[in-house]
Amino acid sequence: MFIISKEAQIELIEKKSKFITRAKIVYSEKEAQIAIKEIVNQEKGAVHNCYSYRILQNNNIVERKNDDGEPGGTAGAPMLSVLSSENLVNILVVTTRYFGGIKLGTGGLVHIYKKGVVEVLKLSGKKEFKIFSKYKIILPINEVSHLEYILKKENIKILEKNFSEDVSFIVEIEADFVEKLDKISKTINGKVSEVL
Repeated sequence: MFIISKEAQIELIEKKSKFITRAKIVYSEKEAQIAIKEIVNQEKGAVHNCYSYRILQNNNIVERKNDDGEPGGTAGAPMLSVLSSENLVNILVVTTRYFGGIKLGTGGLVHIYKKGVVEVLKLSGKKEFKIFSKYKIILPINEVSHLEYILKKENIKILEKNFSEDVSFIVEIEADFVEKLDKISKTINGKVSEVL
């Protein structure tokens, strides 16, 4: 899976119609709907604001698309097909159309909506999407500096340190790094558990 590296926008002209395609990073359907409303409010004279998004939620990918008045299947679906084929998540693409007076036909619409997404993704770039989990490490006080050294060496992010009854660290690691964390905890006589 991938996410875009940065948000981007591109403008294309096809038979006098102007198409503005935006790629945005979103982490929930609510965020996507807010972003869509903002674009609709910003683009008052537009005849269509078609969109599609793919969001990773609870290990499932939520996909939505909308043709916003264009003939069924000519905008949202082609846009979503590009996002799916690129294996992108946490992304919203919105294409705003200002009608130029010349009809494009269904094939022309599919082509231009798809092209807008392809072009905007070239500008935004993409990077691997890594799933992180939080873990709690409980350890003896005399092992704190040793653990800090190991975590720094392994580039594991420390989110929290707690020195109450038990000494514990909350760390954030990539999902496929759990076995390594177990080995680290054994070297310091510690215990590891996932933070839910």
